Amino acid sequence: MRADRTRSVGFLAAVSGVLLLGLAGFARADPEEAPEDAPVEPLVEDEVPVETLPEVVVTARKWTEDPLVVPQSLTVVSYEQLRDAGATSIREAAFHVPNLNLVEFSARRLSFPFVRGIGSGQGDPAVTTYVDGVPQISPSSANLPLLNVERIEFLRGPQGTLYGRNALGGVLHVVTRKPADTWGFRAGGTLGAYGLREVRLLGDVPILRDRLALSVAGLHVQRDGYTINDVTGHDIDSRNTFFGQGQLSWTPDRRNEIRFSVHGERSRDGGFALSDLAGLRARPYHIQQDFEGVAERDVFAPSITWTRTGGALELTSITSYTRSDVLETSDFDFSTLDGIRRRTEEWLGAFTQELRISSSACAPLRIGRCAEARWLAGAFLYTSESARTAVNDYRPGGVGIISPVAGADTSRGDFDDYGVSVFGQATATLFERLEIGAGLRFDHESRHATLQRTFVSSGVTLTSGSERASEDFDQFLPRFDVAWRCARGITVYGLAAKGFKAGGFNLTAPAGSIAFGPETSWTFEGGAKASLFDDRVQASAACFYIDWEDMQLSQFDATVGGYVTNAGAATSQGLEFELSARPVGGLDLFTAFGYTDTEFRSYIDPYGVDVSGNDLPFAPSTTWSAGAQFSGCLGRSLRYHLRGEYLRVGPFHYDAGNLEVESYALTNFRAGISGRCWRLEAWIRNAFDEAYVPVAFQPSPYDPSVFVGENGAPRTYGITLSLTP
Repeated sequence: MRADRTRSVGFLAAVSGVLLLGLAGFARADPEEAPEDAPVEPLVEDEVPVETLPEVVVTARKWTEDPLVVPQSLTVVSYEQLRDAGATSIREAAFHVPNLNLVEFSARRLSFPFVRGIGSGQGDPAVTTYVDGVPQISPSSANLPLLNVERIEFLRGPQGTLYGRNALGGVLHVVTRKPADTWGFRAGGTLGAYGLREVRLLGDVPILRDRLALSVAGLHVQRDGYTINDVTGHDIDSRNTFFGQGQLSWTPDRRNEIRFSVHGERSRDGGFALSDLAGLRARPYHIQQDFEGVAERDVFAPSITWTRTGGALELTSITSYTRSDVLETSDFDFSTLDGIRRRTEEWLGAFTQELRISSSACAPLRIGRCAEARWLAGAFLYTSESARTAVNDYRPGGVGIISPVAGADTSRGDFDDYGVSVFGQATATLFERLEIGAGLRFDHESRHATLQRTFVSSGVTLTSGSERASEDFDQFLPRFDVAWRCARGITVYGLAAKGFKAGGFNLTAPAGSIAFGPETSWTFEGGAKASLFDDRVQASAACFYIDWEDMQLSQFDATVGGYVTNAGAATSQGLEFELSARPVGGLDLFTAFGYTDTEFRSYIDPYGVDVSGNDLPFAPSTTWSAGAQFSGCLGRSLRYHLRGEYLRVGPFHYDAGNLEVESYALTNFRAGISGRCWRLEAWIRNAFDEAYVPVAFQPSPYDPSVFVGENGAPRTYGITLSLTP
């Protein structure tokens, strides 16, 4: 069976490449194509012009370039695409990215992206979120609202050479819009189902012409919960968030730019809507809990970016600090039994500094008459301190069933991490067609933990213990790639890259599982990209193979909570395809397809079962999205737009034992009219009210057949008004 699936992957990859190159050849071989200097016919009044797809840029290699020439698989979602789709979170934008499954709990800090089967739950992320070049070291600060965003870059595959730690699955890079040199103001409001109320305000203030500019943005979102607790009649997974962002851009001269940014969030959400999986499927959005918790998060993150351009060299410095505070309480027996209540508190402070120097974009290094090169080199430093506390409150109602006595089982941990790395990458272009690239990074990480655990019953300490642990991790991360630009707008490429994630220490874990080891992987990828039919069609196809050792896998134990363990060896292989087209003016078509075949090569799960040959958890075998948007004129002053999209994820498993499987499909519609300075839209998401459970886990250390999970968002609808005076 595995051999058949492997041959299928190879066959599909070959077919995709042949079709893409064949289509490219057809597009370029038109003998009637008009020369570039042919006269342009004047437009008829009120006629919708035929337009090309909009141009986008990407900074995947830490310099600005066309994504179609970057030798790796990536997806860029622009501000216009986010606006047209009504995407207000990274997860909503991620639906259009092949082989990306972004798993979220109702608590917004628990957001775990899985790319091509690579991901993580507890512990450090395997796919790291960046905001304007600043890594979000903790998952607690990764899933922030989208506000004043210029684009999101979804980079698939290991990015460790340039991005370092915890990027062996990929990088999600959120790029915000710089302050404008002219006065500007934007506002928006949304009213929707489940009491949704959203207000957005954005403004640009030029202080000194062409020298100093300020932008500020604010967001407030509030809604009722989707899930009803039948015990109390309350909805328990509500949201209430304030988010703010400010940027000050100073250009003292034409070569230097200094950008100070800060963002902050205060969220006060309802608790986890967790319940028995079978019950959620039989009666969606209804649970039974005797205790309703909360999920609160505060984030404060300033940063300073200095860039110096011009001449033969360019210099970039990015300095950042991130502080996050989290409080969560929940019913830990997930039932009406007053057995266990859980309280989790965490604060984290992280400092990062990146300094890099590179060749100038306008003055690449010339090598003879037929070659030129671009290069960069840099260093990265980070330090982080965090304190975590987890309290299991064993209640009288669970005595004799869950615990022999009532009491508080408290785990406290102080974690200090330090890391330093140096890196470099260079690409050489020969005869304007062949590009050869190589990069190398050396990472050193040092981790220290002080752990304490006590059990107190009726004011008496029954057990107490402490432990200190520390370990260093060193790793070289090479990368090699080659690309051939076989025609204008057409690129084929191949790459090999190593990924790495350091080991660490669990706050809570079963006996003997406090420490876990590092994870490494090698990814091999080949693909093709093309811009066709005078830039009215853009397409890309890629196939990949991943081989990794000691995968870090998230586990759950009802007596201790979540923890991380190593899962032996595994592989992943598959392909991806993306297509965007604007066949006529006003009509956009888009689709993306991903196929992934994952396998544990060797792993004994926590229940003592050999799961070798099983699929990895949260790794959908297919992801698929397709949609269309049509826009046109209503007279001389108004325009309209209509949009529909279909998104499918699955099937995938929640667990290494592959005992439960899920898949789901969502359909969204959006329609609106707009004038010169306003836009009014009506929308509906999950139009056919698909009931699904995107996240679930096994809470019992004794019975692997028991699962608890949360439903995904039901059908929602509303209206949005945007103003751009």
